[in-house]
Amino acid sequence: MMAPGHQVVGFTFGVGALAYFPYTEAPVGNPFHTILYFVFVLFGALLPDIDTPKSKLGHKFWRGLMTLFTLAFLIYLFAPEYLDRYRDELKVFVMMLLPVLIMIRSHRKMTHSFVFVTLLVFYSYLIEKWLGVPWFYLSGLIIGVLSHLFGDYITKKGIPLVYPLSSKHRQFIIAFRTGSNVERLVVYSLVVWNVWFLTNIIF
Repeated sequence: MMAPGHQVVGFTFGVGALAYFPYTEAPVGNPFHTILYFVFVLFGALLPDIDTPKSKLGHKFWRGLMTLFTLAFLIYLFAPEYLDRYRDELKVFVMMLLPVLIMIRSHRKMTHSFVFVTLLVFYSYLIEKWLGVPWFYLSGLIIGVLSHLFGDYITKKGIPLVYPLSSKHRQFIIAFRTGSNVERLVVYSLVVWNVWFLTNIIF
């Protein structure tokens, strides 16, 4: 599925979770919480595609990562005392980043499997405990990733759900080609449904 389609599916999953799952209820009294929740959802809806530099998020991720490594190398050469000062923080950062880098080896492999979702849930738990980020937002990230997997699962290419146990791509009984007219019809239908659903809630 193309990036716009993933974001529409992700938004739909986010709306559905808010409407039907009690653990994702938005804090009352401040719409900013709901807006930020959907920012996490839409980011999560693109996150699995960081395994390819050709995707919108993947291109920015790899460019940002190379920039980060270049800065770290320059600091190591010209101001190593800063690395010593933040040694513990850097260790935690590298420990959390390393498993992600190991996963990113080829497109639609590890990041499109249940292992990636499991790791993301574990990371979200650590982020909530260490950094105090509310689970409400982190649940939006997880929902977005699940929506991405669903969006690719209903395409003909499918996804390797149980990778690395099996690299076989599985797809839904009814599937369509990525970028096809059927995908556009599905995406437009979801847009109409979201508008109808949110209109009924608001009014």
